[in-house]
Amino acid sequence: MNFLKKIAKGSIYGTAAVLRGYMGDKAYILLLSVIVGVLAGLAAVLLKGSTELFHHVADMICEKTGRWILPFLPVAGIFLCVILVKLFLRKGKYEKSLSGVIVETSKGTSDIKNHHCWSHIVTSGICVGLGGSAGLEAPIALTGSAIGSNFSKLVRTGAETRTLLLACGGAAGISAIFNSPVAGALFACEILLPAFSVPALVPLLMASASAAVVSEILSGKHPFIESSSGWSTMNLPFYVFLGVLAGFISAYTIFFASRLGKKVGRFENVWLKALCGSGILVVMLFFFPALRGEGYGFIGALVDKNESLIMQGSPLSGLINGGWLFLLCCFALVLMKVFSSVTTIDSGGDGGIFAPSMFIGAFTGFCVARFFNLLFPVFGLEYQLNEVNFLAVGMGAVIAGVMHAPMTGMFLIAEMTGGYKLFIPLMIAVSLSSFISKRIMKYNVYKSAIALSGGAPEPKQSAVIMEKVSLRNLVEDNFLSVVETDTLRTLLKKVMESKRNLFPVLDENRGIAGIVTLDDVRPFLLDANLYDVVLVYDIMKPAGPSLDVHDSLGAATRLFESTRLWLIPVLENGKYIGFVSKAGVFDKYRDMLRNQRDLF
Repeated sequence: MNFLKKIAKGSIYGTAAVLRGYMGDKAYILLLSVIVGVLAGLAAVLLKGSTELFHHVADMICEKTGRWILPFLPVAGIFLCVILVKLFLRKGKYEKSLSGVIVETSKGTSDIKNHHCWSHIVTSGICVGLGGSAGLEAPIALTGSAIGSNFSKLVRTGAETRTLLLACGGAAGISAIFNSPVAGALFACEILLPAFSVPALVPLLMASASAAVVSEILSGKHPFIESSSGWSTMNLPFYVFLGVLAGFISAYTIFFASRLGKKVGRFENVWLKALCGSGILVVMLFFFPALRGEGYGFIGALVDKNESLIMQGSPLSGLINGGWLFLLCCFALVLMKVFSSVTTIDSGGDGGIFAPSMFIGAFTGFCVARFFNLLFPVFGLEYQLNEVNFLAVGMGAVIAGVMHAPMTGMFLIAEMTGGYKLFIPLMIAVSLSSFISKRIMKYNVYKSAIALSGGAPEPKQSAVIMEKVSLRNLVEDNFLSVVETDTLRTLLKKVMESKRNLFPVLDENRGIAGIVTLDDVRPFLLDANLYDVVLVYDIMKPAGPSLDVHDSLGAATRLFESTRLWLIPVLENGKYIGFVSKAGVFDKYRDMLRNQRDLF
């Protein structure tokens, strides 16, 4: 009863502190991960709902005007996104990629702006719902990560727990979209966390499972469910070929996604950028309607053998009746999807590269199987490959290659297909694809964008540790201070009282005006006539650079290295509070390395 009274009387932070005291640290973190998972699951349901709403709006417009309007609807989505961002989110850059999340977790701050908890539900719902060539997975992962980060700040957890809850939110978002809790947790480990952490899998799985339950209860709809038959050992060489090809296709996707995004980002005028991007997108969608939206419907058309839908509405459809020409069109879609996606996102729309990667992988797998199925009869062979199996394995292989996340690609497809019949072909294909893609492109699609913008995609673990701790606890405040107008006699009294050989000189606002050392005082010691004549102002030296109390160990280290000083003054709100020493900083760093804790 006392426990319930404390909760009823307390604030959110007070309630969290009471719960933590009663439950213990690890049980408390598990509770927080479940709450974050439920919130991210609700956000995923809202995002899918908003997307379906705008799908419905697009269908109504088409019914009244005709299918000719379809290539122009994504343009409306792009401009609506630009308007919304300009009206409501005018501060700073509107981050639409997981690159920003990766940067925050790598720095150890894990601080994501609170508007990301809701903004992508609106903007990506509009953009993808009206046919923008992008996916919902990155927006929901970003939304879930923002929920985890801001919920952590609400209950005032430490930096390590905030990073973990951020990853729980991202995992929950992926889980809710695909109904794949294991893949969601592995996605967070391989993509969002600075380093793979086995102990962190427990809260990640709890968050993912919670989100999957919420999504199943409230929505029950999943973007792509494919049932596959078993595989034959006779087909292993073809799966190996698919894995190798998927590796090259993945590297191609990373290369053009990151570099095209950087080039489009050079447009300073957002309206001109939206106009140019929209023009290019209209042309692509006019000739290849299958580039519209996430592409899951067209993947389903291949699964259902309804291949006429792929080119339906295109002026080229009358020329393509199947066979080699249809195969050529499918491969063209593989190459063009990355261009249409980058154009949609970087010209002003909102979405991610995750679903386009799945589209690219599905069509790559289909093209491999169809190529050999067309080739076998030429040589008089009656053997046929199961195109649906290759389509599924291709999806996993390209996801693994583009994200450099083989575990995510493997378990995502295994969970989506409702079984593990294709697990061995998946293992082979995703391993080959990820290996080849890494050999060609050093970083995955998100970290490549960070590298091209001049950031550090994979900071050293030492740098991560140094950025986590502020200087407040390292400030040494046992220095006796003087003011500029004090006489030498006053200074000498402080010298006799102090155990230090350095004295900060303060101005009238308690800012640091300079410093005096024993070496500065020695020339005057033997001339007592100067004791009341010489002022501190006359003998002090400039204080040099200073640090703020909120600066990190990393900032202090960089300043020590650039100045070769042993002591640097520390200020709080412009006022002197003490010094930080080089020895103290590095002692703290060594201590942190020795006592580094797991996330969970």
